Amino acid sequence: MDVKVKVTREGIIIPEELFKEMMSTYLKVEQILATLETIADKEALKTIEKSREEVAKGEYVECSIDDLDKVLK
Repeated sequence: MDVKVKVTREGIIIPEELFKEMMSTYLKVEQILATLETIADKEALKTIEKSREEVAKGEYVECSIDDLDKVLK
């Protein structure tokens, strides 16, 4: 693959498609790291498990984003 990269005094210029690919990869890595942090957090895992149990029992409320303030009061 022939990638045309240009180095200038102001910085490095790379093709737009390469930049998009780099950003996509960066976002995927960020998502993986966030998942690993959650898995490593025992309190977060307990909260997730409790939430799953509540949903399974039907102990939840559905509302639109517009009604969220009313539901949380």
